[in-house]
Amino acid sequence: MDLAYVTSIDCPSVFDSSVDNFFTADVTINNSSDLVHSAQIVFRGYVCKGDRLHYEFFHEQQWVLVEPGGEKSHRAVVDVWLPRFPPTMKFPDGSEITYSVRASVAPWFDNVYIEKKFEVRRSLILKMPHEACYSVEHMVNKCVEHGSILHKKCDPINGHIFLDKTAFCPGEEIHVGWELKTEKSVIEHFTCKLAQRMEVRESDPSNYLATRRFFIFLREQKSTTNSSISLVVPPECFISIPMSLWNVLVVKHEIVLEIKMQKRKQPVVFRYPIIICSEEVAKHKRPREAVPVFKRIQDVDDDSDDDDDYDSEDEEEEPPKRDYSVDIEKLSVTNVIESEQKPLERADVGVIFIMNSSEPQQLKSLRLLLTGEVRVGGLWYEFLRFKAIANLSHNTLLSPGEHNFRFQLPFSDSQYDTSILPPTLGDEIKYTVHAGTESLRKNVFQQRCELLVDRFIDTWAKEAYKPPYTEEYGATKIHLSQRCFKRGKHVIVALQGSEPRYVKGTLVQRKRLRVPNVKLDESYCSRRNVRIIEEEIRRKNHVHVMHIPYNIPPSIEICYWNVLQIEYHYEVEITLEGGHTHNHTIPIWIGCTEDNLLVPVQPEETLPENALVVDEPYEELPEFEVVHTEDTHEHPYWVERINTDTYYQN
Repeated sequence: MDLAYVTSIDCPSVFDSSVDNFFTADVTINNSSDLVHSAQIVFRGYVCKGDRLHYEFFHEQQWVLVEPGGEKSHRAVVDVWLPRFPPTMKFPDGSEITYSVRASVAPWFDNVYIEKKFEVRRSLILKMPHEACYSVEHMVNKCVEHGSILHKKCDPINGHIFLDKTAFCPGEEIHVGWELKTEKSVIEHFTCKLAQRMEVRESDPSNYLATRRFFIFLREQKSTTNSSISLVVPPECFISIPMSLWNVLVVKHEIVLEIKMQKRKQPVVFRYPIIICSEEVAKHKRPREAVPVFKRIQDVDDDSDDDDDYDSEDEEEEPPKRDYSVDIEKLSVTNVIESEQKPLERADVGVIFIMNSSEPQQLKSLRLLLTGEVRVGGLWYEFLRFKAIANLSHNTLLSPGEHNFRFQLPFSDSQYDTSILPPTLGDEIKYTVHAGTESLRKNVFQQRCELLVDRFIDTWAKEAYKPPYTEEYGATKIHLSQRCFKRGKHVIVALQGSEPRYVKGTLVQRKRLRVPNVKLDESYCSRRNVRIIEEEIRRKNHVHVMHIPYNIPPSIEICYWNVLQIEYHYEVEITLEGGHTHNHTIPIWIGCTEDNLLVPVQPEETLPENALVVDEPYEELPEFEVVHTEDTHEHPYWVERINTDTYYQN
């Protein structure tokens, strides 16, 4: 059994968006050793089907120091905005949204942890005054048979359909009334249905808002004689969810009124969107004078100005007719300071666009999407997603021509810890900024640019790498004054011994990328020789020096979402006089701060005592002769051929 291990996790079984502002967990850890350990506590939210993970949308980490002294309890607290979180739920295809907290003292890739699942419940209390408090009266003027194959005379339906209000809660009764008449057809019956539509986002690298849809009827009621129908909202009905974290879930509701007419197979259908909320909403008479009211589905805890995660255009609605267009010409990331420890805190995105119009126009829906993506083998997943929408007020009009707009990236607040973000790594880890003017659901972006992220690591972060390090093997010895180095400087290894003749140094990078799963996370590991140097040893005490490239990522042990780990080793191969080799593998730490090392000055090289002796050349070369030795004939010493040449007797 390990000397330090997690014994239990205790957390609430349910977190409610109307009550809770934090995820909390109490983790009990036993440390019977004399050493200080570190434990990682991770709150997870993901979409899965059985043991198959579709994707994670929440992976918040906390680390705690575990002091010696037996069993102690540690509390982990994560600040969350639950009114934007998708609730725990299952879908008709067997997939589900799940939350859990896991804790481990061992590294994440060992998969030695204790885990506990919990639920998230969403509530919706509408901001008031809301448009849904007022009655809805729909004037019906519909031609039923117009456009049929036989081109019959139209059979119009005229009248009114009305609802007392459009916001309801579970257990409440919905009244739908009508006053309709037809010219010649007879209405057989009316059918009123309560429909629920759910959209769940899929993981698709080619479409960031690809969704699966589930459409069900929760209640259904028929009427043949009455002029109204009543439906009761069932208790199992979800609240309306227009938006959620990472666009994981959308839940919408509508009343469907079907009118079945004689001699007509298909009913005439009318649809009315409604809102299902947590508390009953009182109905009000519409005031005579226009007053400002809320129209979107907003919770009382929702900030009206914080609508970055909301896309106001439904894809079912027709796009607005405009006599102008907006073309995005250029996209660039600015205010990234390379010399600072936190270069992304002031980063923003500059958008240069052209307003194509004949007169000043209002800017509507300039959209930005920032993604952080990982590609390992055939797997793709996201670990960062940020959206922003720019809508200028009606009083601000832009003249025709070129304009610019700046989006502040979310690294200045506590939403993302820039100190542990994984760095850009070619095609494996990439940050991309997308910009467009269409609804994000259409997946149409006019411009893209890459955000280059570097990682700042303290060179002196690891205590174990600070003291001198020595390895002795046979007649040779290597010595390092320290094993922590700054990238862009040098690895310095002192060699001692009389027999070494050649030395080969290799800087090796070992990389581990996380492959998330429901239960056991996998790893995608790779090894790369960053640089190789070979040199001849021409002195007794030789100092071997290798320059560390500046453009490599530093050593990484802790990373956002546990995406990446990078280790470095320095391999030294010493060739002795007899031809055999001694190999040394030295773990080293590469950081970004000064390592206080200087390359030592070595004395001038001197030839060894056993220098090569060359015979004086002959004034006249002797005749060619071959010395017979059994079946092999070797050339004379004066014939200038490579040593592997031989002669064979015919």
